[in-house]
Amino acid sequence: MKTIWKEIVDMANKSNRNILIIDGDDELGKKECDKLNIPSNSVLYSVVSNSSGIVIDNWIRFWGQSSTDNKGIYHYNSKYIDHISGLILVASDVVGGLFAININRFDELDNLVWYYAPDTLEWECMDMQYNEFLAWTMQGNVDEFYSSMRWSGWKGDLKNVGINDALFIYPFLWAKECDIEKATKKIVDFEEIVGINFEFNDNNL
Repeated sequence: MKTIWKEIVDMANKSNRNILIIDGDDELGKKECDKLNIPSNSVLYSVVSNSSGIVIDNWIRFWGQSSTDNKGIYHYNSKYIDHISGLILVASDVVGGLFAININRFDELDNLVWYYAPDTLEWECMDMQYNEFLAWTMQGNVDEFYSSMRWSGWKGDLKNVGINDALFIYPFLWAKECDIEKATKKIVDFEEIVGINFEFNDNNL
């Protein structure tokens, strides 16, 4: 497992993106992996057992183990258990999006990453496994993927956004009247945005 982790760290060091790897405690990480039945030979296990998270450009957050300063993978999977049947949440983004590995919820291949998009409030298949998804965030065309959800000056606006926070965008990204450049943006707790999105979806089924 240390070999996998070394490869992840090397990939982060070679990336041209701003990547923060938050130190973790091996024993705590392994306990959280066991609680979530994460296979010990997986890249996800390596991330959770070795870190308290990986942050890409202060936009995408890979969840690691929980810490006093950082709500981790076990916290979020427990928090949203009623909404994620057949999935395991693994990452998020600063505008309220969620990334999850498909266990048995969708008919497509198991173990692919799906994205709960805050501009559609629907799950979308990324056509990548977790290891591919991690590499894509460090080396791939993330800007194109987020082209409709980023605005001029977004990097500066994220400087004071903490790892447990998100940007509340109003009008909501899923609203037809949302103009991402003109929309108001406010720092809030990440769970506030996810809660609003899930509640809206539940009320409109």
